[in-house]
Amino acid sequence: MLPFSRLLSLFIAVVVSSNAFCADDPRPFSHPDIIHYDSHCLTINGKDTFIYSGAFHYFRCPKELWHDRFQKIKDAGFNCVETYAPWNWSERSTPASLDDFSKVDLRDLDDWLTMAEQFGFYVIIRPGPYICAEWDGGGYPQWLVGLKIPEQPLHKEAWVRSDDPVYLAWCKHWYDAVCPVIAKHQITHKAPGQPGVILFQIENEYDFDRDFDDQTKINQLTALANDAIADGIDVPLISCWTKQIRGIPSGVLRGVFDCSNFYPRWNVVKELGGKLDRQRTQQPDAPIMTTEMQGGWFAKVGGKLSDQQDGITAAQIQNISLYAIQKGETAMSYYMLFGGTNFDDWGALSMITSYDYNAPIREAGGVGDRYARVWALGHMLAEHGPKLARSDDVPVDATTGDPDVTAAERRATDGSRYIFVRNDNHTAPKKGSITLKEKEGTDGDLTFDYDLEPFGSMVLYLAPGATDASKGEWLPKPAPPVDRPTDGLPTAIVIDKATSTSDPLPTAWTKLDAGQKVESKGVFDRHFLYYHITGNPGDTVDLSKNEKDRVTAYADGKLLAVNANTSGQASFTLPSDKGEAVVLLNNYGQANYGSGMGMEVANGIHGAKIGETDSPLEFAAGEFDHGVSYSTAGAPPTGGDWKDVDISGNAAPAADALLTWYRSEFTLPDKNASVWVPWQVHIEAKGNGFIYVNGHSIGRYWQVGPQHDFYLPECWLNFGAKQTNAIALDLTPDGKGVSLQALSVGPVNEYAEKR
Repeated sequence: MLPFSRLLSLFIAVVVSSNAFCADDPRPFSHPDIIHYDSHCLTINGKDTFIYSGAFHYFRCPKELWHDRFQKIKDAGFNCVETYAPWNWSERSTPASLDDFSKVDLRDLDDWLTMAEQFGFYVIIRPGPYICAEWDGGGYPQWLVGLKIPEQPLHKEAWVRSDDPVYLAWCKHWYDAVCPVIAKHQITHKAPGQPGVILFQIENEYDFDRDFDDQTKINQLTALANDAIADGIDVPLISCWTKQIRGIPSGVLRGVFDCSNFYPRWNVVKELGGKLDRQRTQQPDAPIMTTEMQGGWFAKVGGKLSDQQDGITAAQIQNISLYAIQKGETAMSYYMLFGGTNFDDWGALSMITSYDYNAPIREAGGVGDRYARVWALGHMLAEHGPKLARSDDVPVDATTGDPDVTAAERRATDGSRYIFVRNDNHTAPKKGSITLKEKEGTDGDLTFDYDLEPFGSMVLYLAPGATDASKGEWLPKPAPPVDRPTDGLPTAIVIDKATSTSDPLPTAWTKLDAGQKVESKGVFDRHFLYYHITGNPGDTVDLSKNEKDRVTAYADGKLLAVNANTSGQASFTLPSDKGEAVVLLNNYGQANYGSGMGMEVANGIHGAKIGETDSPLEFAAGEFDHGVSYSTAGAPPTGGDWKDVDISGNAAPAADALLTWYRSEFTLPDKNASVWVPWQVHIEAKGNGFIYVNGHSIGRYWQVGPQHDFYLPECWLNFGAKQTNAIALDLTPDGKGVSLQALSVGPVNEYAEKR
């Protein structure tokens, strides 16, 4: 007798062949007995599965804290996690050739996938090559700019995400590196019932890239799909907001289904309704899936912090989730479920350090009311997910007595009924009675009362055969409160003294030819760069740069006035008695989408005209060989003239300097084994720069805000009165002078938990 898995494969093959009259070829599945899908849902090892997932980026969280984040996700009832895999995080230096993988380090990804499996999670993997993610360059490594490939021009507009053969060759290089690591974690490579990778994304919001026509996009998509399969990927492939996939009738792209991403805030019905209907119409043989269901929103330099923004409340995350389920969605992943941090210089153009996102699991690992909602939904789906995954819409007439209140029904194959009730008004609660009549049903009318919070959404569950609404059960059930301590919590440590010094100017310079980019010298990050300008006394210096970047010029111990600094140009005049100056470039980061992304825009200053001459440049970074002005250990420079300074709101600006360092020390109380509390540093300063704590680059400080509180991972701190912690901050002027005005280290007691 044939084993069950083989019988299942034959059954699926028969079903597929019975639909041979369709214009489209059947969906190909490498291992249909392990994983396949139809119009309703994914079926994994013979079980219809509702995928309840959330994004957790391993590269935005110290590895020592992964276990804690996974545990919170597990506790909330999720059965899946999702992550990008940034190319530039894993291959930071230039390979010698397409076949050179010696610069690739994928241990973080491998370890994260292993830990996800240990927690029993399915995994949705999104390895790019393009990831967006508010991540530097959208995930493309900046070393692509400096590559020199004979007979193939690299510097042309809109190169990445095209079908250019050299670009596709480098994409294959990346897939050849990352796919084998992913492949061994696929559920198709494991014993039945074991967790692992279930879906692999090849493109990300391609519809928003307007540089290429459909055929160009199809060519790139085809290449990526073929490369993934050749490198051992045999779970289903997906994309998101990539309409070309939805119209593919045959070929390798027939094995890809497209998903949606939604960030509607209060406009849930307007944004989701028609688009989910189109997803169903355009892909009638694939499940409805949202790869990015709004889990919050990011914060930008000069904007509002995530938790200060409108439309991403606890009620909203429940409302959007239940509306998607009401519309027949059976796979959703919150972006973000846990946001994390843009440590060091990894944030994209104008992104702040925090990637908190107001996600259900906050940047420091704390949880609040939004986590309580996804916890409640997770436990509802743990019980009802399999039935909802195979449920169908039931047309109804619903009389609610209020235009803001609507009701809809889904019925499972066993007769279970799910009545979705929602309030579209996000400022007022609603309370009343609903009469619901199935247009084609035989169960009779249902009448029941509802009581909804502002923007509230609930589900009335009726067991098979139940016709009395009073016997129903309202879902989801509330999450239990977090057990928070109230006594013995630590207090903030105010720091009022620091030492300060000016960063020593470089003494050795690396020569750049006219038009040569710093990438060719191995500089790929976004830290400060020094440039040496030489000309004649009184010459005008015109610099070209990325629009957002800022330059500060310095000569004879004084800062020089810089004009047009907010554009793609900057200019200043060399002193009348000296024909040289030093310039410091503050790079705001590379764009994560559009023509300013990846290798389209080079790092650093792009060109210099001194007087009437287009001139080469020299650049440096103190004691380092080339271009970067920071210490890899995250410490301020050794030596120098360090002076004691007061930290206060009345602190005088530091003397003219391109870059000024501040350094302080602090001690923390002993850890309480029964209480967990996250820590942060509060900074108020004039100037922009980088923050370092105990040798770790915490991220970037921007004078304009909005961020002044910076998460301090507990694994990077020293606790106990005998242990010292060091904090350092380098600042370059944003205007005139720099100063450190307030500095404190404190607990975030609102998220403290008993443990």
